[in-house]
Amino acid sequence: MIRSLLKWPGGKSRVMPELLRHLPKAGCLVEPFVGGASVFLNTDYRRYILADINPDLIRLYREVKNNPELVIGLARPLFANGNSKDEFLRYRDIFNRSKGLLDVNRAALFLYLNRHGYNGVVRYNQSGGYNVPFGQHKSAPYFPEAEIRQFAQKANDTKAIFLCCSFQNTLKIMVGMDEAVYCDPPYLPASDTANFTQYHTEPFTEDSHRQLVQALLDVNRKHGVKVVISNSDTEATRAIYQPFDFHEISVNRSVSANGITRGVANEVIGVLPVCDGCGRHGGGCCPDCGPCAGYSAGCGDESDSDVLPGYWESEENPIPL
Repeated sequence: MIRSLLKWPGGKSRVMPELLRHLPKAGCLVEPFVGGASVFLNTDYRRYILADINPDLIRLYREVKNNPELVIGLARPLFANGNSKDEFLRYRDIFNRSKGLLDVNRAALFLYLNRHGYNGVVRYNQSGGYNVPFGQHKSAPYFPEAEIRQFAQKANDTKAIFLCCSFQNTLKIMVGMDEAVYCDPPYLPASDTANFTQYHTEPFTEDSHRQLVQALLDVNRKHGVKVVISNSDTEATRAIYQPFDFHEISVNRSVSANGITRGVANEVIGVLPVCDGCGRHGGGCCPDCGPCAGYSAGCGDESDSDVLPGYWESEENPIPL
């Protein structure tokens, strides 16, 4: 398993064996929430479109792709001398105040802050300031030199494209040229006290998830692309992502202030069922689909028509329900 160059809560390295069983074959994988990039690093698609709304994350990936040795050279002394609270706060202040830094310098600082901050959490205040506290490491954090070079090699070999934009704009670039979509958005909280739902400087709400589902259904209906998602296994997840077929998995928690309380989290991988003929979900797009395929089947079975009233009715697909 190829490791991410970042520490990333919710990274997919631990679930890659299960996830690989469900990721579809395609020429290009599109990830609107690239995060720690474990899926990119551990799959073998010919091309990748990797996006995130966090400009610091995308800047790092672009600089690692284009200037890996320069990133290594700038980051190495930060790791060698920066494992203290005072140094961490000093570098964090430079990162937040010095907007005129060269992109490669900001990339090296972001890598340092991520590895030295609390549990790899990436968090910003409403003004866009990086506000993660020092991680209180007993020994110097690992310097991911090998991972930087591996990332750069794969990014260049696959001509990976890194976009800083919202999931809505990322999905708008879909052209149906043998592409597939994998989405790993901020997780719906599994409890009232869970709060890892931040989407850069704004919360990713239940309405955000509903907008994502609609955008994924739209891009599938328009281009026939296959779609896979992952999220926490909660009632809200199953309700909001109702069109998807769920596959349950268990994952060890990686974020907790107390290591003793870290346990197994229940998650789901959701696969959008589609017609084998046209690749669309919901029916009515080709002779194989039947007039109205429901959520539990990609095509053909009119008995599975208990979808939400009016759910599929649109100008492109005026199916009476």
